[in-house]
Amino acid sequence: MLQLQPSAVATLIEQGGVIAYPTEAVFGLGCDPDNDSAIAKLLAVKQRPWQKGLILVASSFEQLLPYIDITQLSESQLQFAQSKWL
Repeated sequence: MLQLQPSAVATLIEQGGVIAYPTEAVFGLGCDPDNDSAIAKLLAVKQRPWQKGLILVASSFEQLLPYIDITQLSESQLQFAQSKWL
């Protein structure tokens, strides 16, 4: 596997690339969630239809806000999601 320096990884992501990264059990695939071309590449690599969605990893609940409509969550769902970052 090709291992890149952190600055090279950032450049690759900024240019719309797809990266593989280790998680607890498997390797994850990721890209810039604001880059439609990168998302299309990721879906193609995964051979996954867009209708099935993707997982978004965030370091805080606030980081998710541009991507979700919190008005669609019940109070208990919202509290549960927010509790994961406390």
